[in-house]
Order: sequence, then C-alpha cells, then structure tokens
Amino acid sequence: MLAAHRPGWRTLVLALIGHTILFPFSLSAQQRATPPDAARILHHMQKLPVVGTVLYIAAHPDDENTRLITWLGNGRQLRTGYLSLTRGDGGQNLIGPELGDALGVIRTEELMAARRIDGGEQFFTRAVDFGFSKSAAESFEKWGHEAVLGDVVRVIRRFRPDVIITRFPPTREAGHGHHEASAILASEAFDLAGDPKAFPEQLEQGLQVWQPRGLFFNGSTWWKKNLAEIAGNDPDWYSVDVGGYDPLLGESYTEIAGRSRSMHKSQGFGAAETRGRSLEYLHFEKGERPTGSDLFGGMDLSWGRLQGGTAVAHAVDGLLAGYDLRAPEKSTAALASVAAAVDALPPSAWKTFTRQRVDRLMLDVTGTVVEALATVPQVVTGDSLKVELNILTRSSAPVAVMADGEAAMTLEMNVPFTRPTTLAAPDRPDQPYWLEKPHGNLFQVDNPALIGVPVAPGELQVEWTLRFDGGTTVHGTAPVIYRSVDRVKGEQERPCEVVPPVSLSAHPGVLVVQGRAMEELFSAEAFTALGKAELLCGTVTGWDFVPASQHIGPMRAGERKSAVLKVEPKGARQNASPSVRMEVDHAGPTNLTRHQVDYDHIPHRSWYTSATFKAVPMDVNVTAKRVGYVMGAGDDVPQAMQQLGVAVDLLDPTTAHAAELKGYDAIVTGIRAYNATVGMKELHPLLLQYVKEGGTLVVQYNTTPRAFNGATDFQIDPATLGPYPFQISRGRVTVEEAPPSFPNPAHPLLNVPNKITTADFEGWVQERGLYFADDLAPEYTPLITWHDPGEEPLDGALIACNHGKGRFIYTGISFFRQLPAGVPGAYRLWANLISRRTDGPGQGAK
Repeated sequence: MLAAHRPGWRTLVLALIGHTILFPFSLSAQQRATPPDAARILHHMQKLPVVGTVLYIAAHPDDENTRLITWLGNGRQLRTGYLSLTRGDGGQNLIGPELGDALGVIRTEELMAARRIDGGEQFFTRAVDFGFSKSAAESFEKWGHEAVLGDVVRVIRRFRPDVIITRFPPTREAGHGHHEASAILASEAFDLAGDPKAFPEQLEQGLQVWQPRGLFFNGSTWWKKNLAEIAGNDPDWYSVDVGGYDPLLGESYTEIAGRSRSMHKSQGFGAAETRGRSLEYLHFEKGERPTGSDLFGGMDLSWGRLQGGTAVAHAVDGLLAGYDLRAPEKSTAALASVAAAVDALPPSAWKTFTRQRVDRLMLDVTGTVVEALATVPQVVTGDSLKVELNILTRSSAPVAVMADGEAAMTLEMNVPFTRPTTLAAPDRPDQPYWLEKPHGNLFQVDNPALIGVPVAPGELQVEWTLRFDGGTTVHGTAPVIYRSVDRVKGEQERPCEVVPPVSLSAHPGVLVVQGRAMEELFSAEAFTALGKAELLCGTVTGWDFVPASQHIGPMRAGERKSAVLKVEPKGARQNASPSVRMEVDHAGPTNLTRHQVDYDHIPHRSWYTSATFKAVPMDVNVTAKRVGYVMGAGDDVPQAMQQLGVAVDLLDPTTAHAAELKGYDAIVTGIRAYNATVGMKELHPLLLQYVKEGGTLVVQYNTTPRAFNGATDFQIDPATLGPYPFQISRGRVTVEEAPPSFPNPAHPLLNVPNKITTADFEGWVQERGLYFADDLAPEYTPLITWHDPGEEPLDGALIACNHGKGRFIYTGISFFRQLPAGVPGAYRLWANLISRRTDGPGQGAK
C-alpha cells in the first residue's frame, strides 16, 4: 500500500492499542542514524530473547545515569526507558540565548539524541521546569501533585516496567526540589499503577493496570564518597559493573554512555568515554526483593512469562543460531518465523513492541531503505506538496512493494523504486504538541494519548507496505524529509515542515517606553506568494499604536518586508500586548511568530507563538553612554541596554586591549563568561586594570568550578575574580517574590541615578538570583539581602567595592531573565550598575 496521510492524521494514529501507545512503524527523520552493520544487527537480534523492561525516573534532562541506562539496554538487553518529569525549560543555556520554552525544545531534542546513542526510550510528564526549587512541596504546589502523579502512573501503565529506578532519594538530600519530587512520585506511582481505583480515566482510555516488581534508588559516589563501604555492609544495596565491553559494538558501555551524556551540550555536560570496571550501586526500596546478588534475581525475563511465548522463543533461537555475519539477508526466513510466532500471541504491549523490532530487523538485514523526499524544506498550510517515495533494497533477498494488498512490484537489487505522490498540507503548522496552547507550570495537552510522548510525528507522512521472503508484511510510515548539501558539513537532512503563509516578528519583543512615543519594528516573512498583505494591530486601552493598518504587499515567497509601528502611552500604567496579524489572500493562520532552533547536534525545529510584543511603561534614568559587553554562555542583556539608549559594543576577549577598554563607561561580562568564553584568562588582568584607572566592571554570575582530570572549567583562580577575595557559592533565592532588604541603603548603586525601593522588586520572574558571592573580603559592600522561606538571609546577590579610581561589581541577580521579560525594577537597578560613577574614589560606602 502506498498512501499519503490526510490532514490531521497525527490525531488519528495516537490510538491506544492493547496496553501501549502505537505510532505506525516510522523511519524517523529526527536525525539520521548510522545504518547498522552486520555486527550491530546481531546485537539487536540478541535482545529478542529478553522479555523485561526497566524505567529510570528523574526530574530533568541530564539527570539520567547514561552509564546505567546503556548497560541495562545493551549489556542486560532489557527494554529501557527514561522518564524525565520536565523538559528542562527553567535551566540555563551554555550554547545560546534560548531560555524558557525555546530551551525546552533544545533539551528535549538533546535527550532524544542521547537515547539514539545509548538505545533507551524517552518519556516526559507535563510538568514545566519553573527553575530551581528548594523543596518537593513547592514543586507540587506549582505543578499540581495529582496531575503530575497521574502522568507518571500513565507512563508506567504504558511502558509496563518490571523495575523502576530513581536517581534521587525522596528527601531533602536530593538537593533540588524537582529531584526530591521525582523520587516521591516514583514511589507513589509504583503503588498506584496497579490499582484500578487510581486514575480510572486512564483505564477508560485503553490502558491497563500494571504492577512493577521492584523499586530501586541509584545512589552515587558523587554525593556519598563512602557509598562502596556502605553498600558492602547493607544487604539492601546491590552493585553492578556497567563498564563491560561489547565486541559487537566495539566499545564498552561506559564509552557509549559518555557520548550519550555529551549530547547535553546546552548544559555543558560533555563527559569522558571511559573504559574499565565501573560500579553502580542500587538500593532496594520496595516490591519483590531480588534473590541472590543479581538485581533481577528471581525474575523471569524470558518468553516463558507470556502466554504462547514458547513458540516465539523457539523461533528466536533458530534466528540466532542461523545468523551469518557475512550474509545477513539469509535471515529473512528466520525473521519471518519470528514474526509469525509473535503475530499468534494474544494482544499485549510486548507483542506490539517485538513486532516493531522484527520489522526493523527485516529492513536492516536486507539493506532496505524507505524514505519520502521533498524538493523544498517546507510547505504552506492548505497547499499541496509533491513527494517522491523512494525504496531501495541492497540484497538479493526478495522484497516486494505492496498496493491494495497485492504485490505491485518486486524490487530489483540496488535499483531504486520511486513513486511520486502528492500530499495536502493540513490547515495548521507543525508545532511541538506541548506548546500548542499557552501554559503555566503544567503544559496543556488535550489528547491524553500524547501525554508522556517525547515528540509527536510530523504532519507530513507517507504510508508504505513491503512483503519480504517468507511472506512477512511490514507496514510503516515515512516522514517527509528535505535534503541539501553544505560545502563544509556535507549532506544535511531535516523534516519538511508545514508552515503558515506568513510569520510576523516584533523587534524588540519587549519595548521599553519612557513617557514618549517609541518605534516598534515588525518583520513579515512570506512563505508563499501573497497578492495582498496588510498588517493589522489591535487596540489596547491607554495606548496608541499607529498606524493600525499598514499595506505592505504584495510579497514574493521568501520575501521579507518590515513596517514601523509608533507606540505611545496615553496615560497607560500597565503593560500592553496588542494582537497583531496579517490580512492576506491565502488560507491559514496569519497571526503567528515562527521561532527556530538550529544546532548541529540536534534536528532543526520550529514552533510558533501568537504575534505580539510587550510595551512596558518605565521611568528609568541612565547616565552611561557606551558599554562594552563580553558575551558569556548567551543572553539578551545587550539588547536590553540598547533600549535604554546605551551604545553596546561586543568585545572579543582574544583581541581586546587596554586602550580600547578606556573608552567605555562600563564593561559587563555575560553570564558564565569565565566558565565558557575563550580568552577570559588573558582579558581579566586588563579588566582589573581598567577598574583601577576609573572604570566600572560588572561581572554577572559564574558557576562554581567544575573539576575534571585535575583541571576546571573556570579560566582563572576564582578567588582572583575581583580585586579582593570572595567565593562563588551555590547560594540562590528561588522564590521570585522574596522580599529584599538593603543592608547599606545609602550606597550610590541604590540611589543614583534611580532611587531603588522594594517596589522595584515586584513582578520578577522565576527567581531572584543564583550563584551568590560568599566569604567576602572586608572591602566589599553587600547591597541586597534575600532569603527563601525558612532559610537564612543571603547577602551575596549584589556586592561592590571601590578599586583605585573605579568600581567592581559582582551580581548573581538573574538580570538575564528579568531584563528580557521587561521587569521595570530590574531595568532601574541595572541602569544604576552601569551608570557613570558619581561618588568619586573613596567617597560614599565601600
């Protein structure tokens, strides 16, 4: 059968079959994997006799233990998955400026890339990473305990693990509140997944109850250096050596795990690919205690546990016994026997999963490739797209293309079969399913079959059916992909996306309005030819947006045009976010802004938000005219300063010189610059000399040094970051409403040119700050004191000292979040930090 899916097909295939979610067997276009060689094919075949599942549960991308996941999935050959409560939206970003939902898209794809390497599967709940949390209670208050618990139960019922392993303990020892919450939820879900009275709506949706057999906690010598000694004296601790070598893969499990973990590039978690013995420790929490020293002792992990499984086991034995590394295609008949035995089983999750494995192996042993190719990278909603379905088999084993249940053509070895087809694009663009609706601390997902799924299939898919030697029929879908060739990178591949007729982008996204008319620039990008294109802006009480209508068409496909909107407050005291849309002569949404992430280690991804901008009335004074900025891990602080009328130059630490620095009223280092930016070691003495000669240096937060092989990622001795010693701590204040106090209220940085009061700390987002200073030399003056509920005050969020004729400032305040969010008080305080010094050397507070 060769067919194109009709619009909206994605909502139809997410059906619950038996006990599991079933996507049509799909040749993923997420990122092309290396085709398996004969040895790797055998490695995959060797997993067929093992009938067992393990689910690893933690809170964030990068929390998972890739060493254990790799060993479980490849060494013990168990079906292994990782459930991350969140997508990591609230973290920091080491590779670019993306934060929030954008970072969540990146970190989702980084987890998917990691699983492609270590062989695991990936799941999520709907919980949003709202930033660092200091207790599980706070996390549950923001997420809703029952909602996220239901999601964990849903994943367990769908994945049906025999064993669940948590990364963190269910106590404050876990550190992060999300970590603690992940362990609590895992324990509660372990008890509830098998209870038909718990979340009965899931049973009505097609899931069935499932009782895992054991719950374990994966301890770490990172936290407890004497864990080996503890485990040796406690029978509830089990140890496993995950450092084994697999000759079929040609590497050890820890080498694979190092590459897997290194996919978390946005978090700077590059890891070593180690070799040799490597012990992991697991504490038995509850369930059925294993017999002996084996983590799975006493569990039947064979086909004997399933009704009718003996026939499958026999067929698998025959497959493995007859496999020929020099001629994998000779296994088609044996694979057909396995498929027939699996098809004869009663419906179950394992039946569905195993048949998909066999289908994949049938393609692999025959060297068969199925792909749907488009000649363009995108198609507009409602338009048609010409696609070629290409099928190629590279062995002598018979493979036939099926149509209407009959063999339409037997493929000739190494001769491509091509069938053109036309797809109708749906009336909505491709969008990550969890971002289809606005959200708070819990993503809004209407289709329950999507809850837990990492990503949904793209809108454009082509069905295919092949019949192999022995009569086995394999059905599947091929996502439509677009290929190009880069002269440096070589062949590039990306999904062919469904896009709207036009994307509207506001520049800046947050407009600082200081009592007078300002200009907002709108950029329109047409994805199809538009005979008519008129920009329309809605109204907001207390604001004027002029003109309300602007004619900017016609537009050619791919053309970009801009329009200027005059924004003026008319007595407004509140922010304004007017609705903006285009009136065009093409069907499809015209009120969207397209966002994209495009990094080499993950697939290209797009998503959409409603087209608008935020106009924020502010009263901010600033005396700085020109500021130098050294980019760190990535942030939008320079753009925020430009909105204050400040000229900002980006400085290259590798080429900057002392004479150049003298021309700036202030110099600012971006977040984590001393961790991430090449050349800071050489630039740092020039910066301190700049301060001594009268300049102002503002150092935004850096993380505590991360050690590896005797070196750290901090480019200088952290104790020399300022002109006088202080330490960077892990202290932070996570409650964004935490009230401030001012231990030195007369200090110029709290008074000039803006008088800072407690009102300036209203309306902040996510957190107050992180990586505060500690152990201050007496020359430093702490300016703000904060604390989270029930904790001691921290005074290292903002410290300053005079040095020579100038001033040094270190701040852990999360300006990188507050300024792009348009928080007025953050702008006022920031303006004080960069403004010209007025107190003079030795005047005022220290």
